Amino acid sequence: MIDLHAHVLYGIDDGPRTVHDTLGVIRQAASDGTRSIVAVAHANDGHFNVIPEQYERAFEIACREIASAGLNVQLIPAMEVRLGPQLAEGYRQGRFLAMGGTGYFCVELPPNDFPAYTLDTLFELSLEGLRILLIHPERNRGLRRRPELMERLLNMEILGVASGGSLLGQFGPEVQAATWQLIEGGLIQAVATDGHSIAKRPLRLSAYEPVLSRRYGDPVAESMLQGVPSHVLAGRPVELIPHPRIGWRRFFGAR
Repeated sequence: MIDLHAHVLYGIDDGPRTVHDTLGVIRQAASDGTRSIVAVAHANDGHFNVIPEQYERAFEIACREIASAGLNVQLIPAMEVRLGPQLAEGYRQGRFLAMGGTGYFCVELPPNDFPAYTLDTLFELSLEGLRILLIHPERNRGLRRRPELMERLLNMEILGVASGGSLLGQFGPEVQAATWQLIEGGLIQAVATDGHSIAKRPLRLSAYEPVLSRRYGDPVAESMLQGVPSHVLAGRPVELIPHPRIGWRRFFGAR
């Protein structure tokens, strides 16, 4: 499996605090069958404003320690960048890093609103040749309360990645309901752990497979945990396909 969003670099944001903690979460992921992790770190969010030089040092140390420990897990570099009106300018200035060599750029919406400049900013980033990976959009209150915005994002070919905990109701029933709505509408096409530590949001992607399979079927579960993430790591576009709930497909006679 491929985890498109996890905090595994120690000492730079609210993820692992020590190298021992980093190796612990990587072992957890490896034992669960994960072989590639997009190792994000917060930038531009007012709390953890990681800069590229700081990120690159932490990434190099983590890769070296993982190799020394003999763990068969590949890390892919990326920043999780909080939305702001000057995001495209910051990218042009080299203040924010895209995901490895994929051309994808991880954007996190603020939790409580959907700013008026959101769509313009995302469009400006696309003009830089970037594909947008929208991180846990279901946790944005503005999007939850204005579902018509999903259509605007779909028209811009924005790809959403849900936090696995949202599927399980760990962020409350409103967020959980929004997750189903965004999957069934086509915006969310993948699920990641958003892992932070062994106990807090653990790096266990397999926990989400039965939930997705029961609701959407095995092929959709495989696509969201492996197929779509592999397209992202290869730098390929992802088709934004709605995933109707199995019961609804049967009810309406869909094949």
